[in-house]
Amino acid sequence: MGSLEALQDRFARGTAFVMRVRLEDKPDALGPVLAAVVKAGARTGEIQLAEHPAGAMVYDIQVFTTGDEQMAAARQAAAAVKGAEVLTVLDPAMETHRGGACETRSRTPISSNTDLRIVYTPGVARVCKAIQADPANAWEFTNICNRVAIATNGTAILGLGDIGVLAGLPVMEGKAAIFWEFARISAEPVLIDTHDPEEFITIMEKLAAGFGAIQIEDVAAPACFHITRELDRRLPIPVFHDDQHGTATIVLAGLLSALKKTGKNIERMRCAISGAGAAGTAIADMLHIAGIDDVVLADRAGILYRGRKENMNAEKVALAQRTNKDNIRGTLADAMAGRDLFIGVSQPNLVSQAMVASMTKAPIVFALANPVSEITVAEAYQAGAAVAADGRMMNNALAYPGIFRGALDSAAESITVDMMLAAAAALAGLVPQGQLMPKMMDPATHQAVARAVANAAQKP
Repeated sequence: MGSLEALQDRFARGTAFVMRVRLEDKPDALGPVLAAVVKAGARTGEIQLAEHPAGAMVYDIQVFTTGDEQMAAARQAAAAVKGAEVLTVLDPAMETHRGGACETRSRTPISSNTDLRIVYTPGVARVCKAIQADPANAWEFTNICNRVAIATNGTAILGLGDIGVLAGLPVMEGKAAIFWEFARISAEPVLIDTHDPEEFITIMEKLAAGFGAIQIEDVAAPACFHITRELDRRLPIPVFHDDQHGTATIVLAGLLSALKKTGKNIERMRCAISGAGAAGTAIADMLHIAGIDDVVLADRAGILYRGRKENMNAEKVALAQRTNKDNIRGTLADAMAGRDLFIGVSQPNLVSQAMVASMTKAPIVFALANPVSEITVAEAYQAGAAVAADGRMMNNALAYPGIFRGALDSAAESITVDMMLAAAAALAGLVPQGQLMPKMMDPATHQAVARAVANAAQKP
């Protein structure tokens, strides 16, 4: 997983395929095929010998592309090589999710009737009675202590928008796989098929008894704010909106790391944020807590200011009251001029090099829109950025597995600001020399976040 991710980033070709090619059994047969793929604009990765029938060799060639169109061109180019036959092209993303990216398994082997009667009836009745006598026993004698609900209504799925709960299920299963891989947490997708925030709240409230925590996932603003706040108020378990709180934690971790590299003072920084939805709002609030008191946000209608009427709602009105202290107006370009820090959580290609150049000398640029950022890292550096990063480098999966692990381990009733600050500080303290963020694939990263969060949860 780590090497595939690195090659996708290095080649700037985010869609990977595996092309199976049958070639004549000649020493120089493979080279022309690889050259043809590269000439078509794609790049090649791992090559494996799949079969070797008489007189032929069959190879699986990993091909990195910008998408289906480029893959089609690469396939056509490979098929045109004399002696080559393209047998099939596999999509690893589709194959990985075939049958689902996660599943529920027994923690206890059942190899005899005795095992069965202990796990199920009649033995399980003893456990039921113990919980009936004291509901607190459920934390010890069920998987509640390690179970997280990933709750969505499918209204803001990645960069795809409102595609519905069923189309969004692969994302939830992917998150569940990450929870288990990085933090050994059993996470279960919960699909709540409604656009009504009150109905969402009611349904999740009724289902919450079976979970130790809830992650609100890919719910569009402004409904996500009300849903998260209300469930957090009603329930005695942590409720965490990853698009808000996870993103804000990662941004702060990246900023703390960048400050170490640049020597800048956080309290003297002036920040511009592109995007005033869930992520932008939470980031602005987190930066304020961390010491930045001059934050300006912009959305598609321009800078958010007190008194603005266009494209506003109650959440944005409140946000305008606590940001943009000079109440400036204008475009995103106006918001960025003279600023030390830019954070993008909005749309692709919104930021030009001239806009970065208009910031203070050696600014910090976090262009985090997915899957295509507001400006590329390379372009930001060319325009004078001291530190630049995109959403692939600053991934929420660095934070939320450890945050939930720490919250569950401490039996926390909520995830507090102090816990998120502790997670950000822990991540910033793990950054290897020459990097901005710690290694996601290193278990020590998630273990350190979990410890920091648990410690913060236990402080009075």
